[in-house]
Amino acid sequence: MIHNISAPLRGRSLLAATISAVLVSSPAFATNGMLMEGYGPESTGLGGAATAFDNGAAGMANNPATLGLMNDGESRLDISIGNLRPSVASTMTMMQGVPTADSDADSFLMPAAGWVKKSGQYTYGVGVVSQGGMGAEYAKDTFLGAGTGVGARSELGIGAAIFPLAYEVNDRLSIGGSVDYVWGGLDLQMGLPIMNPDGQGGIAPSPGSFADFSQAFGGAQVLGEASGNLLGSLAPMIGGMTPAQMQGSTAVFDFSNDNDFTGQTSGSGTGAKVGMTYKVNPKLSVGASYRTKTNMSDFKGDGYMKLVDVASGNALPNANIPGEYRIKDFQFPDVATVGMAYQVSDQTMLVADFSHINWSEVMKNFNLSFTVDSAVPGIGGQSANITLRQHWDDQNVVKLGVAHQVNDRLTLRGGLNLASNPVPDEYLNPLFPATIENHITAGFTYGVHKNGAITGSLAVAPEVKQTNSNTGIETTHSQTNFQLMYTHNF
Repeated sequence: MIHNISAPLRGRSLLAATISAVLVSSPAFATNGMLMEGYGPESTGLGGAATAFDNGAAGMANNPATLGLMNDGESRLDISIGNLRPSVASTMTMMQGVPTADSDADSFLMPAAGWVKKSGQYTYGVGVVSQGGMGAEYAKDTFLGAGTGVGARSELGIGAAIFPLAYEVNDRLSIGGSVDYVWGGLDLQMGLPIMNPDGQGGIAPSPGSFADFSQAFGGAQVLGEASGNLLGSLAPMIGGMTPAQMQGSTAVFDFSNDNDFTGQTSGSGTGAKVGMTYKVNPKLSVGASYRTKTNMSDFKGDGYMKLVDVASGNALPNANIPGEYRIKDFQFPDVATVGMAYQVSDQTMLVADFSHINWSEVMKNFNLSFTVDSAVPGIGGQSANITLRQHWDDQNVVKLGVAHQVNDRLTLRGGLNLASNPVPDEYLNPLFPATIENHITAGFTYGVHKNGAITGSLAVAPEVKQTNSNTGIETTHSQTNFQLMYTHNF
């Protein structure tokens, strides 16, 4: 069934391992912005299209009305595992001789499970899905990780437990909806140089430096803003540095853990979907779905704010400050989709979906705050508020696919997923490389016995290259994603 979350099975039953793994969130390197290109290998093999035909339990994540297309009395269990393989690298184009930084986050195993049953005109079930995420990880010896003492990394994962209900109004019309429990987690280790070289032998609060975020340090606030009384307490320390010390020191935001499934900061809330399918004639079906914007709480978790000396990799005296981080009002966007499925013959089906993803509403800014532990002498309870500008564009996605039943056991699929990159050049962050555009997909289903089948999919996303026009950092991103699912019909 559904794209999901990395976890080893470790000897437990497959179903128990799957359910326990997906009830905690880990990162998924999503491909339509932060969203997956499709949910379930039947959909992914068709470029992500899934709005107007029966695609099994994954329909609860795509269009819950498609669950009404099941046969009366049918019960279906889908169990899957995927391998998501992103390749991300960043290069400092404005400085010669600096090696490219390759992200170490390059392989994720993702089990999933879902169950649905149709009884009369009603279909119901339960499932879990990773809605998406993004991230990268750079070692301490790369230009992005140098001077932080910890490297540079981000891991964002958003998951949902889905409770769908579909109703077959008549032979042509089905409607459906779901209530979703949504949760998320985020790790972040991000360093910003206090000042950058100005190209004339000095230093300046140029874009990409910590000083640029605050007018108090002479910054123009090109990439974001910083405020709060903690900055006032840090100002004398920074102001007392020599130019060489400023250039050789880094401000580090550090909240991260070693857990593959949960972020150091986390939050939860709700979401919902509604949808419909309509059979225009025996060959043509149309569908539509709408997924609401999530309503999650602020993410919260403990961490540190540091000023680190690049040469030693150690925090400066009195500048390894413990406290609580809060990610304010981070949400996933609402998505509207329309689609069709056309049965060319008994063996061949053409499908097409069009989705509009409203990134501009939820990804205008990334807002975090840091509050110092109350026990820290002199600055306990003080806070800093940081805004990273994002200004993502809305994304229109075209999903095209063809499925052909070769014989009673084997069905083959192929598709395209065509989208623009929502991340503006001037705000591209190498820790948030959600820049993938197009995908070429393929898949199959093979019946292994009367009540069971195996379905697989492969999605290849060619490399996208993008350069931040403010910092000169170029990031490349490509992906190869696999899914394998076992379906059992009761």
